[in-house]
Amino acid sequence: MTEYRVSGGLRVDCLTDEYAIEMDFARKWSEAIGQSMEYSMLTEKKAGIVLILKKKSDYRYWKRLKKLIAHYQLPITVWQLGP
Repeated sequence: MTEYRVSGGLRVDCLTDEYAIEMDFARKWSEAIGQSMEYSMLTEKKAGIVLILKKKSDYRYWKRLKKLIAHYQLPITVWQLGP
């Protein structure tokens, strides 16, 4: 698991055998969706997001992320880091 450079100077935060993972803070949840999908396309790996929650009130962003992914049936796996 390591940061990986892809075309156009972009860097995938974490690339595993299975996933291209975007790691971002909770308030950037919507940006993380687009980035994870682009990284997935460029690496031909599954899209993933690690959403970093710094405080309990950030949980609202986690819920919004999960709701949007479910509503549009996006092929993104998500993990929560923090409270």
